[in-house]
Amino acid sequence: MSLLKKDSLLTHLLIMAGVSLLLIVLLIFGLDLYTHHGETVKVPDLRGKTLAEMQRILDDVGLEYEINDSTYSSTAIPGTVREVVPAPGSEVKSGRIIFIAINGFHQRLQTIPIYKDQSARQILSLLKGLGFESVEQRVVAGRYSGSVVKLETADGKLVEAGTQLRIDTKLILFVAGQAIDTLGLDRYIEDYSKGGSDSTAGSTTSPDKQDDGGISNDWW
Repeated sequence: MSLLKKDSLLTHLLIMAGVSLLLIVLLIFGLDLYTHHGETVKVPDLRGKTLAEMQRILDDVGLEYEINDSTYSSTAIPGTVREVVPAPGSEVKSGRIIFIAINGFHQRLQTIPIYKDQSARQILSLLKGLGFESVEQRVVAGRYSGSVVKLETADGKLVEAGTQLRIDTKLILFVAGQAIDTLGLDRYIEDYSKGGSDSTAGSTTSPDKQDDGGISNDWW
């Protein structure tokens, strides 16, 4: 009995062992409660639901959510759920956070880059990369062939660099190029229509005419 006296070493060791065992038991049960061990729920199918409907359903099953993506689609109802992760029907623990992607309320905006006198091919590629899919090109007179002269919207409004536009905006890219001079061809058609048959009967071929059709050499 002397070994179990209040101040004996064995008594202290037994007390320490008992306290350690109690702490281990409490830790195990605490982790089970914290992680909801053995409690699982099915992820509901929230696709097409509004945010208010989604919130109510998740509250009923004991799940949390976080919106991690928002993409605009003209064919979907704005503000509705587009995708759920984990997938609907998956078994998850109660209280888990699920990730929601929704259909945005408006089209994404992008900033127009600096384009003046830049390569039209480069600017077109850059605009496409930013999401502008509807870009028309028109050739106009300019200093540097193949460079961008200006950028306008489909209704004729000039778009300055740094402007923010919806990516579904229709744009017109004006590119510097060389216009074809058709004056020589126009003169030939006019002379032919005025001369009629007289121009072809008994006339001699002038030095500046070709033998194959009489088109003026200076037009070429």
